[in-house]
Amino acid sequence: MRRDVNILLLLLIVVSALAFTGFSVYYQTTFKNVSQEYQNKLEQLTSVTDELTTQRQKLNETYSLRVKAEQDRSALDTQYQGIVDESEQLKDDKARLQTDVLATKQDLQRANDKLGATENLLSQTQAELSQAKAQRDNFKRDLASVCNELVDSGGNHPDC
Repeated sequence: MRRDVNILLLLLIVVSALAFTGFSVYYQTTFKNVSQEYQNKLEQLTSVTDELTTQRQKLNETYSLRVKAEQDRSALDTQYQGIVDESEQLKDDKARLQTDVLATKQDLQRANDKLGATENLLSQTQAELSQAKAQRDNFKRDLASVCNELVDSGGNHPDC
């Protein structure tokens, strides 16, 4: 029985050693797989963190561009309003100037009409003046002729 006990004990030790070795190999393989999976997840986490940092930078740039665009839009709105106001002022000035031009054209037409009438009157007056001069010359000739006849007949007159 001693021998059976020793063999049984030896068998028990061998089975325990094999079981211990099997469990050690199983746990080592499992630990290696878990460790490798941990490393993969850590790399993925690092990659996701880098991507998140990149996206955050892009978001900050986009936000900065948006703020600048809003400022530019505000400035352009202000300029646009100034231009609209100036345009309205120019339209009002144009309407006033068109009214002034129309009034000036009417005044010019009246002045031209008056000038035409004055030119007609002037030409009539010049014609009458020419007639009066011609008549005066005729009277002078007649007077000279009468004076000559008076002097020839022996007379005398203060106008001669």
